[in-house]
Amino acid sequence: MIALPTPQNINQAANIIKNGGLIAYPTETVYGLGADPHNDEAVQKIFIAKGRAEDKGIILLIRGVDDLSTLVRTVPPTAQILIEAFWPGPLTLVFRANPDLSPALLGGRDTIALRHSSSSIASQLLTALGGPLTSTSANRSTEPPARSAYEVENALGEHLDLILDGGPSDTTLPSTLVDVSSDRTILLREGAIPAQKLRAHIQFKK
Repeated sequence: MIALPTPQNINQAANIIKNGGLIAYPTETVYGLGADPHNDEAVQKIFIAKGRAEDKGIILLIRGVDDLSTLVRTVPPTAQILIEAFWPGPLTLVFRANPDLSPALLGGRDTIALRHSSSSIASQLLTALGGPLTSTSANRSTEPPARSAYEVENALGEHLDLILDGGPSDTTLPSTLVDVSSDRTILLREGAIPAQKLRAHIQFKK
């Protein structure tokens, strides 16, 4: 079912997630798959829908920096610099994960990827949830990320309880991904934020 992101439909989406369901929703990059990261059965639905290998971690969206304390062990100085410069926005940071997090999110590692999205719809959804939300791209693992609600429906509709339609994405690029989990800050993926902009604030280690 495709629905406009009215307050009523956003609350409905939040209730679906709280009850273990799976939705799709727009972000500031491409459409993402939303499930409760604290519900292993719900997270497993993402892997099934995408045909995704379970050794790949899942990105989470957070409401803001206050959510970090329950999800990560530390926030290194480099991470703080990037947060102040680029959050909210299309920058995903990889931290050392809180040991209480579900292994299903981590892909066999001890790190977790987090983003504070600049999408108004995603922010409203997170507020309605009162906590973090999964945000892996809404597509089969072998296919390009979905840029509209209709692309999501064509690719994954049978697996989803609701699709919030925020219109077509402005970009085909995913978020930029930076590992700040150690003293070696590493650019893992150049995406919507060019590496050059990041280098104006920090130095990467090879």
